[in-house]
Amino acid sequence: MENEKKKNNLQEQPVEFYTQKYREADPAEIAARLQIPFDAEKDCFTVRMFKKTYSVNWPEFGYAMIEEGPNTYDPLARDNGARILMLRYLLFANPTPETGSFISFRDMPSGDLYIQPFQGRCIMRTNRKYGTRKEVFCKVCEKAGAAAGKGGDASYDIEVFDGIFVRFIIWEGDDEFPASSQILFSENIRTAFETYDLAEMGGIILNMMGALEA
Repeated sequence: MENEKKKNNLQEQPVEFYTQKYREADPAEIAARLQIPFDAEKDCFTVRMFKKTYSVNWPEFGYAMIEEGPNTYDPLARDNGARILMLRYLLFANPTPETGSFISFRDMPSGDLYIQPFQGRCIMRTNRKYGTRKEVFCKVCEKAGAAAGKGGDASYDIEVFDGIFVRFIIWEGDDEFPASSQILFSENIRTAFETYDLAEMGGIILNMMGALEA
């Protein structure tokens, strides 16, 4: 219980911090930078996240899912990390067009310094959840609206925001070799997020995948 309380505090404080930054932001600048619609009469953006369409209010950070996409799971309603990611996307992202190329976590600035936390939170968690459950992995990725990717025994590309993808790859374990996995990111993520955002992003996706197993 105490650990859960600390986790909630660590997430709630950044939400409050970024919400204040969001209140102070210029909506016209956000809309132009991200090339997303802003309704000046209703004071709201239209933003796609995980193939779902949201109406996001400004200056107060309110949101509503207006198109469910491939499933009914609502990350903004269920996950504080997703709310932080949305705020950071609106405030700071300046994504370049997708090239079809993918990079690893180590390819990000200071990726080597943060690789151990990323491996613990995302890679090892993927191994534990899906290393011996390829069929479940494929099922939940398809329920998430992901497209088949390249590599491994199974691979899927999950679209986080328009044109920004995360590729999950798994190799099934057997009696001779342990299960393994890799997580790659579309190259344009370099101009959209900071390195430490990527570990949070992986965790949000794994939370979503777990919810979609039901």
